Amino acid sequence: MNTFRAVKIGLAWINITYVLCYVLLGLIPAARPSILPYILHLNVGPVENIMTVSNFIVGLILWNVIVGASIWLVGVLANYIKN
Repeated sequence: MNTFRAVKIGLAWINITYVLCYVLLGLIPAARPSILPYILHLNVGPVENIMTVSNFIVGLILWNVIVGASIWLVGVLANYIKN
């Protein structure tokens, strides 16, 4: 398994998904209260609808770090278990 290639593919995928999700929730603000419990997997109650450029950038960085670390861990474990 080429771990570096898998991480690059995963990061590209999460970037596309994150941008689409952020744009859709930004274009349809009335849908946020009904969609957020399914996205977050918990009942969040009243949520402020603050969508800014800095929120977008911080969220994108956070998701890239989480996904990159997760895919890297899977690759390392797969290579370790294979040997």
